[in-house]
Amino acid sequence: MTEDIHYPDNFTKRLHLVWGDGFLSPGGPEEVSEIIKNVDLGGRTVLDIGFGTGGPAIHIATTTGVAKLVGIDVEPQLQEEATKRVVAARIADRVDFQIVDPGPLPFPDKCFDLVFSKDSIIHIEDKNALFLEIFRVLKPGGKLCASDWLGSAKPEEQAAMKKASEGTHLHFEMATAEEMETMLRDAGFIEISSRDRNAWFADLCRKELELFKGPLYQELVDAVGKNIVDPWIKARKAIAYSAFSGGLRPTHIFARRPG
Repeated sequence: MTEDIHYPDNFTKRLHLVWGDGFLSPGGPEEVSEIIKNVDLGGRTVLDIGFGTGGPAIHIATTTGVAKLVGIDVEPQLQEEATKRVVAARIADRVDFQIVDPGPLPFPDKCFDLVFSKDSIIHIEDKNALFLEIFRVLKPGGKLCASDWLGSAKPEEQAAMKKASEGTHLHFEMATAEEMETMLRDAGFIEISSRDRNAWFADLCRKELELFKGPLYQELVDAVGKNIVDPWIKARKAIAYSAFSGGLRPTHIFARRPG
């Protein structure tokens, strides 16, 4: 994540129409549940890195019995929108969203049972430093459960994602699954594993492209204007093709701090 505004209002409106209210990446509540399905969060403390507009955090807080969830992000305009959703869900006593500066996490050592993130690490350039910080704030035995958009290790598959990146205003710092595993191991984590979601995401992209041909297109135009929607759909097609080619590989990532 950077200090640039990646998620202005006209962008979050588009993403909400495609992926659901409060969600800035695909899969909705079902994908959040899939990421954390093997973790008992009852009475636990959770850090959500990149809370966006609040959808994932709210789903976790309302379905798992978590004691406290702290979400962090770097864009102030997101905090107000996400907080409104938390208040409406009546969980403001257990969910707190904070705006932070890029860099070290503003939390003491060993204070969270779980660190969660949904498709935000791709925006962070220094992932080595991030994983060291995640390790630091996790309690002994604490876990990292996240998803992120990873790249392919094959040069021929990387080309499609490079082209797709050129068509978006977002800043991507992509790693491969192997690179992520190495960085996590170097940070001190054990029990590192990943779950490739390329096939799932490619199928989702096919459905998304079909939706753009139907009533959703007019909904998007009514929300933000044709001059914004048309080039964005072109960029979404490029993202879809990079998934079809294997160059974009959304992946679930798991690791544990030794107890």
